[in-house]
Amino acid sequence: MDAHLDNSHIRKAKKYSTAAITDFLDNVDDLTKAIKDVEAPEIARVRAKVKMAMAAAKSAITDGAAQVRGQARQVTKSADGYVRDNPWQVVGIAAVIGIALGMMMTRRSD
Repeated sequence: MDAHLDNSHIRKAKKYSTAAITDFLDNVDDLTKAIKDVEAPEIARVRAKVKMAMAAAKSAITDGAAQVRGQARQVTKSADGYVRDNPWQVVGIAAVIGIALGMMMTRRSD
């Protein structure tokens, strides 16, 4: 499978999951607003816990995205540094991979 295609699927899945979580949190928020006038002590405690959990979930989503971006930057910097420090090794590795893929493709088509 093409790497670009894989990345496209990953981005779509991340967008979908983030949208689903956001929708869920919005629905929970709507629910807590709908019961805001209920004065029962038990409901008030649950409402407070839900608000705290929602704030934590929203913070975790934001922090998680920032952490993934930071890790991706670090991996990119490491790969770039390796390529700059070892250009001929990278060319050699790419050539070997290309030859191996070419041989596999010609065997498949026979």
